Amino acid sequence: MILTVTMNPSVDTRYQLDELVIDDVNRVTPEKTAGGKGLNVARVLGQLGDDVVATGLLGGHMGAYMAELMDANGINNDFVPIKGETRICLNVLHAGNQTELLESGPTIAPEELDAFTAKFTELAGKADVVTISGSLPRGVEADYYAKITGIAENAGAKVLLDTSGASLEAALKSEIKPELVKPNLTEINGLLGTSFTTDDVDELRAALASDARFSDIPWVVVSMGAAGSVGFHNGRAFRAKTPDIPAVNATGSGDSTIAGFAHAIAAGADDETVLRTANTCGKLNAMDPMTGHLVMDRWDEVYNGVVVTEL
Repeated sequence: MILTVTMNPSVDTRYQLDELVIDDVNRVTPEKTAGGKGLNVARVLGQLGDDVVATGLLGGHMGAYMAELMDANGINNDFVPIKGETRICLNVLHAGNQTELLESGPTIAPEELDAFTAKFTELAGKADVVTISGSLPRGVEADYYAKITGIAENAGAKVLLDTSGASLEAALKSEIKPELVKPNLTEINGLLGTSFTTDDVDELRAALASDARFSDIPWVVVSMGAAGSVGFHNGRAFRAKTPDIPAVNATGSGDSTIAGFAHAIAAGADDETVLRTANTCGKLNAMDPMTGHLVMDRWDEVYNGVVVTEL
């Protein structure tokens, strides 16, 4: 079983407009989904045929509505209730642009966080792979992801951590490390105090190898936008590039990539297959107007077009 964690979920509302007219009325037809990075991961894993359970925190009227959306999507979910109202996030697609309005979400009380920790411990004990995605809600300390990573890893699950900032730094400094982290190039430069470009892969490899924070993490994947990604696994280094197919909606592509990693790692795939699967999922999501959804009828085309080169 694969467990996905979304600590700060949202009811995502998407508006598609030919043109956004500022300071005037824009009439729209909304598309609402159960949102949050971990739920995008769960949706993609469902498309891939995995046994997946989504967990996190839900509260208020929006939380109840979000549970209905998850049930309607066929997402197996086991969330912990909180008093605060689950947030709403807006995504406006207009004239080739994307404008997002993201609420910060509720503040979590200590007893609510304790209840989630107990629930997570129960679910992680049944999981082969755990994905932890996105930001922490207010009221939760930055080291919380490091704490639950330790719980999951001690239970025998492999943790794929997709976060940034203080919560990523805390996880990197913790005694028990995740199986995989996936910062982008800007984030990795910030962590290393460097200014590497997409051409500096050898230098990046050397810097990661000499940094004790990354020494016990089996998979370190650095995303590089249009230049693809590089993956470092147990002393090996790879460059992955996807075929040049125009994107329709890139939102959720990073989450879909994590889903691909989880799917392939849970299946015990080799390094090249892991990277090819993950990059295929990210690309297929970008080709679909829906967030956290793959254009599955083009799987073979994209999968065969992903080029993975060992460096």
